[in-house]
Amino acid sequence: MPRLKRFTRLLSSLVVISALTDGMVTVAQASETLVVGDQAYNNLSIMEASGVLDDLPYEVQWKQFSSGSPVAEALNTGNIDIGFVGDAPPLFLGALGGDFDIIGVSRQNLDGVAIVVRGDSDIHSLADLRGKRIAIWRGSWSQQLLFNALAKAGIPRDAVELRYLDALDASHALDSGAVDAIGTWDPYVIQLERRGACVLATAKGLIPAQSFIIVSDSAIGDKRAVISDFLQRVQQARAWSLNDPGHNDAYAEAWAGKTHADPDIAKAWFARSRTRVEPITPAVIDGSQQTVDFFAGIGLIDTYDISRLFDDSFARALRDNTHTDTASTADTTR
Repeated sequence: MPRLKRFTRLLSSLVVISALTDGMVTVAQASETLVVGDQAYNNLSIMEASGVLDDLPYEVQWKQFSSGSPVAEALNTGNIDIGFVGDAPPLFLGALGGDFDIIGVSRQNLDGVAIVVRGDSDIHSLADLRGKRIAIWRGSWSQQLLFNALAKAGIPRDAVELRYLDALDASHALDSGAVDAIGTWDPYVIQLERRGACVLATAKGLIPAQSFIIVSDSAIGDKRAVISDFLQRVQQARAWSLNDPGHNDAYAEAWAGKTHADPDIAKAWFARSRTRVEPITPAVIDGSQQTVDFFAGIGLIDTYDISRLFDDSFARALRDNTHTDTASTADTTR
């Protein structure tokens, strides 16, 4: 990070530490509006269901997106202050240059990121993928997962027939028999399992499958205390959903109500994912560098030092509220 940028952030950090110590944002900060980029009402639903927005001392304007790439682009163009995304959109944008930082990480149980085959398939191991038709989405967890799984099994990439389909179309293609396997993630994995499909391999030990909270440089400079308070509320909401199965169900019902999705699928998805929000650590950065190097290795981006995208100065805000979830932490050990 450039020296001037670091110095400016140091001064801002001193201000926000004082605000956090007092347990409140200032009167001036209470008049701020934080513009948040969400995906399909996911974070809005859990924050409303948990009640962490009930006493909000500032305004939050929510903007909903269908996927992560538009979130990253909206933040890069100044249309939102903070956004929730998977790892690929900001890492790809970072390769092109962008005025944003990654300030938090969202982790989930990696059983929900998987290679899936039909229940009546003759594919029973990774070795059986040789010569098969496999659907993945370019530049996503599914591509990274499949290619790493093929490498683990000693299968050259050109020994399989790749079909590049988005997650929904890939699920339909598997159901119809147009492809033999797909790389995908929840809720598609759960939906397919309920229709008789089988998981061949998960992301455990193969890819980090991290998601990020990203913030524009201008928002960090202007709204640091508000962002820190909002981060704590996001983390508290995620911890709330893990503390009681009834909380998870309430979250799922709230999300399903906004998206018109099947609440039973949502309950199973959220119960398995056990998503939690954590601060930036060296392990998070290392995992991100692995992802960048992977996509650079297949020619989608140029490799670069990923550490310049991360701002760990919000770690205090998150650590003060860190929820320890032994089961999900064990699930994601790599």
